[in-house]
Amino acid sequence: MERSTKLRILKLFAPIVLGVGFFAKVVYSVGFSWWLNPWLQRKANREFLDDIKANFYFLVAESPPSVSKPIDRLHSECSTVEIPWRNLLFTFVRWHGETNISVAPLHAPRESYELGPLVAALENRHLSEHDVVRDLSDAGNLLRPRLETLNAAFSEEEFPRIKSKL
Repeated sequence: MERSTKLRILKLFAPIVLGVGFFAKVVYSVGFSWWLNPWLQRKANREFLDDIKANFYFLVAESPPSVSKPIDRLHSECSTVEIPWRNLLFTFVRWHGETNISVAPLHAPRESYELGPLVAALENRHLSEHDVVRDLSDAGNLLRPRLETLNAAFSEEEFPRIKSKL
């Protein structure tokens, strides 16, 4: 078939395909998205919370985790869990299969740091393969032996001194 014939066929069917796609999107929005999306998000939040409870049992035993509500529409697909523990505030975020764990002092929750680089900085060494957090199990194994040290470093008295290292 010639190129010009292919282009004519494409120009003929493009509006039909776009119309069908628009119709399917409207049907989904009206019929399903108002109840299906929140239900799927709650299910994802429960699964994420169960994963956190399994890998961070040493944190969850003292302080129950709370599922945070997304701030805006962009983040409505991500699951966010916060766990306050003594001087620390742990924030777990899962979005599209990737998990990010950040730690902040409880008295300054906006000053958060990723777990792997934070541990390397507190131990005065460069970030290495040992500090990379691939999943919740890695993070739990990295955090467990350093939890008390991290708690002391993020106290109100010590944090201004430690902050310069970070």
